[in-house]
Amino acid sequence: MVKLFIKHVLGIQSDHEGLYGKTSAYYGTVEQQGRLTLHLHLLLWITNSLSPQDVRERIMDVNSDFQMRIIAYLEGTHQGEFIGNNIQQVQAEVDFQMSHPDYKDPTQTLPEAPPPRCSHAMDTSCEDCKETHEWKQQFKNVVNDLLLKSNMHKCRNHCKVKGICKARFPREVILQTNIDMLTGYIYIKKLESWLNTFTPTLTYLL
Repeated sequence: MVKLFIKHVLGIQSDHEGLYGKTSAYYGTVEQQGRLTLHLHLLLWITNSLSPQDVRERIMDVNSDFQMRIIAYLEGTHQGEFIGNNIQQVQAEVDFQMSHPDYKDPTQTLPEAPPPRCSHAMDTSCEDCKETHEWKQQFKNVVNDLLLKSNMHKCRNHCKVKGICKARFPREVILQTNIDMLTGYIYIKKLESWLNTFTPTLTYLL
């Protein structure tokens, strides 16, 4: 699975760029967290990326469009809320879907591949466009279902020290991405306090 991730998601030795940009290098280590769950911590180098100091200086430059572009990039690669709905709406939708006898638990099934892209703009009279629209809706529903089942933190005795959650939940809710102009720190929008941040495409694939 890691080799597939490196090839198809990061774009290494592939015919397309990676999900986060063109990957020039990567370094990963495997950790076992005491619950027999192996997982990977990976550091990426993106081709032509700036140094941290250059990024900070450009973020602090109010006359540059860099602020807007870096925010668009960051919000496009990860988020801290469900797609299109809040947790109450997602819970209601998942409960409704689970009541159907043909419901398939996305944690137990493989994802459905997207249909081929049309070469023209969205056209409601085009059957391929309709199929793509339906797949996008299904993608959203599956990702939200997976997030509800797998990404919501639930505090238990093992994660609390003196009553405080070691995983730092609940997280601060941030209604809109903003930048501290004194430090250059970017506060990314996060609308769900008990949800881990995620990349929608990765959630769907994995």
